[in-house]
Amino acid sequence: MKSLIRRVLLPGLLLALQTAYAQDYTPDIAEFDGTNTMSFDPAPQLTLADGGTIEFWVMPDWTSDPGYDPVIICNAGPEGASYLIAMLRDRDGIAFVAGDKEDVATFDFTDGRLHHVAVSFFEDGLSVIVDGQIVGTSDIKALDLPSVGVWVGSIDGENNQFKGAIAGLRVWDIVVEQESLAEYALKDIFADEHPDLPALSVMSDFANGDFLLAEYEAEEGDE
Repeated sequence: MKSLIRRVLLPGLLLALQTAYAQDYTPDIAEFDGTNTMSFDPAPQLTLADGGTIEFWVMPDWTSDPGYDPVIICNAGPEGASYLIAMLRDRDGIAFVAGDKEDVATFDFTDGRLHHVAVSFFEDGLSVIVDGQIVGTSDIKALDLPSVGVWVGSIDGENNQFKGAIAGLRVWDIVVEQESLAEYALKDIFADEHPDLPALSVMSDFANGDFLLAEYEAEEGDE
């Protein structure tokens, strides 16, 4: 996985990031055919146990029941999933799992369009926002379990595989406000100066099959 500088951005670094991403914005899209997946090593930036938000665009591409709930993203290890987000098999909602707990939020994804989904993890639970509107809440919290990998489009690289499109995935280490999620869903967060940019932890680079991980950069003069 590649790195991206955050927190204290020196003017030159900020300019470089803005130059790289300041084109007309469209989410980077990964297409899944039910047999392919993306696998990544575990990383602290992908941990959400202390709270945060994960957002993405998604469009399922199946009509008959696949026999399972296709997974959008999963961070898991030998003790289970720290968090797992899946599309319900009937395309009528989002499922989320952490450890031995699971819950769902209902929404109709059968219209053949990309929809923007954000799952925010709080100290006492989570909320699910689709296209700017809250569609569900739960008392499930993301966990900090041992992780052997993070998968996009499957539960473990082989099973519960997704068919359709996943795009513009971003992970934040704070709970992003509902208004900001809606406003910046289709904006370049660098060029348009997202107010929570210092809290960006991960963003997808699906064109290269990669994640960009944020790293801390010390201010000039800091030890």
